[in-house]
Amino acid sequence: MRTRDRIIDTARRLFNRLHYAHVTTAMLAAEVGIAEGNLWYHFKTKRDLLEALSEQFIARNKARLAIVPDHADVLASYVGYLEVLAAELRDFRFLYRDQADYGAHTDALEQRLPEIYAKSHSGFSAFFLAMRDAGLLDIEDTEIDDLATNAIIVIRYQLEYLRESGQAETEGSGAVTRGIKQHLTLFSHRLTPAAKAELERRIGALSSNGLKIGDACVM
Repeated sequence: MRTRDRIIDTARRLFNRLHYAHVTTAMLAAEVGIAEGNLWYHFKTKRDLLEALSEQFIARNKARLAIVPDHADVLASYVGYLEVLAAELRDFRFLYRDQADYGAHTDALEQRLPEIYAKSHSGFSAFFLAMRDAGLLDIEDTEIDDLATNAIIVIRYQLEYLRESGQAETEGSGAVTRGIKQHLTLFSHRLTPAAKAELERRIGALSSNGLKIGDACVM
């Protein structure tokens, strides 16, 4: 792996584990195993690293936004979507949690955010609509918009809430898994009993088996 790529990968892991504000360039250089001057050759500031990591995040995000419901097994495809989203939250935890440290998002991410939110909303809405059409979810068309918005809010801001409230939110804390499970409380009472049990089982199996949805795995 090229030095520049090793720096980016190590920075992401350190930011996730220690928080953006607590990682110094000296600490990062030591972790990579290079002189601090070599680090500065590739990235003059931590903000430059943030730019590179934001570009990675945007590229990664495109794959999730392209996922659509599989009407042959909508619950399985929804859990697959959540699995990809959980991996995104885990691998870019600091972006979801540490904005108070680094301030404004990068220009590239700031420009992309409206599209990310809009397509995330459309994705959740499509899954809820597919569940309704399959007879699994008792919900009116007029309620789907709010449910999709609330699902995004619960999952998106879970890490930031935990940090600001002084609760554990770093790797191994189970924070991402809890956020995914927590969003089920928004609509599980509207699912058929069989669908509710199946969705909870599938999500529980993912987390207990240590697959992508679990916090302990690191890319």
